[in-house]
Amino acid sequence: MKILFLDTSPIRRGAQVFITELADYLSGYGYETFRVYLYKVGKPASKLPIRSQDLELNFDSKNLLEKIPTIQPFLLMRLIKEIKGISPDVVLLNGSRTLKYGAAAKQFLPKKIRWVSRIIDNAEFWNSGKFTHWYYKNLIIPQVDATIGVSKASLNSMISHYDFKKPSQVIHRAFDPEKFKNAPNKEAARRDLGLEEEDEVLLFLGNLTAQKRPDRFIEVVQKLSQTRPNLKALIVGDGPLRAELERHAATIKSQEVTDETSATRLSDAGHPTPDICHQTSDIGHPTSNILFAGYQQDVSPYLAAADLLILNSDTEGLPGVVLEAGFFGVPTVATEVGGIRECLIDGESGILIPDRSIEGFVSAIDKLLSNPAELQAMGGKSRELVLKNFRMEEVAEKYMSFFRALK
Repeated sequence: MKILFLDTSPIRRGAQVFITELADYLSGYGYETFRVYLYKVGKPASKLPIRSQDLELNFDSKNLLEKIPTIQPFLLMRLIKEIKGISPDVVLLNGSRTLKYGAAAKQFLPKKIRWVSRIIDNAEFWNSGKFTHWYYKNLIIPQVDATIGVSKASLNSMISHYDFKKPSQVIHRAFDPEKFKNAPNKEAARRDLGLEEEDEVLLFLGNLTAQKRPDRFIEVVQKLSQTRPNLKALIVGDGPLRAELERHAATIKSQEVTDETSATRLSDAGHPTPDICHQTSDIGHPTSNILFAGYQQDVSPYLAAADLLILNSDTEGLPGVVLEAGFFGVPTVATEVGGIRECLIDGESGILIPDRSIEGFVSAIDKLLSNPAELQAMGGKSRELVLKNFRMEEVAEKYMSFFRALK
């Protein structure tokens, strides 16, 4: 069976990373897999590995034709040509704009091809406007032959939002633990990252975009730092909000320095000196306790070094980063969104914050960091959950069974 995975760009994000791993895994079992990417990657450092059989069409995702008439004609023509050349049995559309290009290309390609959409998030969140809802419900989604949801929440949102009645199935995402076979242990990871054994390390791992709410993460870190002097925060990822976030973090540091200077002057004048919770650190960023690491081809040192993963998102499908953290025995504190309950047991493998409040995050994180035994037990449960329920071999077989069942 030939399977073509159509994706937006080979960028190092969760949905794209999974497709890369799935295609590689299926290829290892004798299936012919091809990855075709519509758009070029803005930053080479964030690019995923490309195999010889994969294709990058390298069009501009910001082209005005993406809005009116919503499709770039030359991109569509090139895509049709490449799909004809590959002649796949199945085309898997990996969410986002691949849906509209797949729906358009289908009109010019053999009827034998089965077009399957992969719903990676909440359909209503991303297509809530009247026009986009009408456009996808009436013109795009009807062209899809079947759909796979990364979580029950994602699939249900797609079915209800578009009144989808064709074959569908929930297939959770997974990852191949082989990619972490050379991962350092916690002690080595912290040493390499310039962290101390006594540091309390929070990790944000994801794209720096509005829906991921990295701003919320920084606010949580700021409040916790007032009472936890050993707190360190790792922000691993990149995106359009990075510069703004770095400025905000620098502003926080500037205020701390001003406060410390004022305190020193008071002390010099003969007045009592208040406790200073924030100490200067050489962790690699102007702020005393935040490291912006950018995109990393190997995230294992950051996962190994962390005490807690913090997921602040306003929307999610089924976040693979929770699975990867769990593999390292790192529990997650997260907003209760999307399919998070399908990969995290509240109170056992992590903590959910239903109201998404800064205070809720601060309280939950503070409690766990103050109870090392509970934190360790949660980490053990999170690893057990991942190893038992999110195995790549089982997920890959579910995909192939679903593809084979399509007529």
